Amino acid sequence: MKPTFALFPVLAVALLLSNAPAHASSKADNRIEDSARKSYVFQTYLAKDDIKIQSRDGVVTLTGSVLEESHKSLARDTVAEQPGVKKVDNRLEVKSDAPPRTRIFGSRRK
Repeated sequence: MKPTFALFPVLAVALLLSNAPAHASSKADNRIEDSARKSYVFQTYLAKDDIKIQSRDGVVTLTGSVLEESHKSLARDTVAEQPGVKKVDNRLEVKSDAPPRTRIFGSRRK
């Protein structure tokens, strides 16, 4: 029975140490997400877009939709400039409120 009790403190320390980096990275990820959302670009130019920001270990994923193609790259570039960002996975879709333009070829006015 003695060896089993001797192993308990080792396992407890290992468990505590294994959780420390995850907690530290979640703080860094929260800081990345918050600073991007609070940035001037997101508050001003991207305020009407539906952008979700999720960071995990410094890899940021952007999902949702934007109104213009330029907003997609603006969001990516703004997030990429945040401290601690290693990579940006830009999954934003461009969705315009305006109906698509159609052209009719071959019609003549009389």
